Amino acid sequence: MKKLFFTLIIFLPSLATFGKTPLFKVIARSDSHRAVEENVQLKDLISSNSFDGKYFKVVRGKDEDAVRFDASEDLVFKAANVYYHLTKARDYFTNQLKSEYVTNLPKMIIRIEHKNQFSELGHFAHDNLDPQFNNALTIPAGKGLASRNIKPWGIEIWFRPQKKIHISELNANNLQSQEFKVLMRGFRNQIHMQSLQRFLAQSVNILVNGSQGGRGFSLDQVMRTAGSSLIMEFGYQFYDPIAKATSRKNYWLDTAMVPEIIYHEFAHAALSDHLVLSRSTAIIEGMADFFAGQIAGSPKLAKRIKKYNTFNGKNAKRKQDYILQFEMSEYANTDFVFGLLWEMKSILGEKKGESFMFELRKRLTTEGTIRKDLVDGLITTCEESCETPFQDKLSILKALNYRGL
Repeated sequence: MKKLFFTLIIFLPSLATFGKTPLFKVIARSDSHRAVEENVQLKDLISSNSFDGKYFKVVRGKDEDAVRFDASEDLVFKAANVYYHLTKARDYFTNQLKSEYVTNLPKMIIRIEHKNQFSELGHFAHDNLDPQFNNALTIPAGKGLASRNIKPWGIEIWFRPQKKIHISELNANNLQSQEFKVLMRGFRNQIHMQSLQRFLAQSVNILVNGSQGGRGFSLDQVMRTAGSSLIMEFGYQFYDPIAKATSRKNYWLDTAMVPEIIYHEFAHAALSDHLVLSRSTAIIEGMADFFAGQIAGSPKLAKRIKKYNTFNGKNAKRKQDYILQFEMSEYANTDFVFGLLWEMKSILGEKKGESFMFELRKRLTTEGTIRKDLVDGLITTCEESCETPFQDKLSILKALNYRGL
């Protein structure tokens, strides 16, 4: 008995600490939506020395073993951050929206610092094939290829490493710049037309009244009339090089460190029961943005976090009129659909809008268009789930009309 007593005294301290995980540093958002560092305890870990949990396993690149707690400080920071925010996103879909699909999703492999492209047959493209940086990707499950010893895989989320890229290397379309140029083109045409009308009026005046009667006509006025057109034309023709010379020279994006990007990627997985993970389109990206904003509690995504993101981020409050380019895959990641859905939520009310958008996914497809499928989906969903369908549909249609839809 005495021997047992001393054994318990020695063993009890170990029992007190068994199963207790250490605190990990992550990026969080303050009440003013600023990025701040916090120490948190991670939920649902099943390992005492690595980021292997009940629902997520965080690995580096193509590794199969989870990142260990004693890895480099930067890698641990990144692994802890994605694990923490993915857990938060999963809790939102399972607890708030009661998603059975998310509840039953198999454990997901999360890859950080992963450069390989995705291959539908081989899982990973060859290491030398266009390494990827500054983005994140949610990939669909695959059957593998037994003949090449490639095992099946489930839904995974890949976070690329950041890399400084000079503006001259960027191939992506800058939509805000394109929108500005459209407005500038219209203003330029208007200036040219006004100048032409003024010049013709002055010419008619001098022909009718003669050089003495044409009080409003002089060489100075002709120069001013022509000059306004020349200045406008110069600004329009040289807008791109001027913008390039005066804008930021280098860009980078560390997707594993931005909370809203992590929420966005998990939303793709959570909505994949209806919005298939096939390619990037305005509807699938806009829906993921909406739920990322819901989890973040903010209409602003990937903003005020310049240490990890030097791109523009997204803002649902930015008012935009519909243009046909929004249907193109090149513009899938604009914030038009995000802003439109956020506005619909304000029309329907916070709680109702949230469940409405989750119901909306059933009436959309990844390949759908904004002008037809999204509009039809909003109206049909309202007919079936709005408390006052007639009144709410009128409000929705009014808002759509203001947006040019």
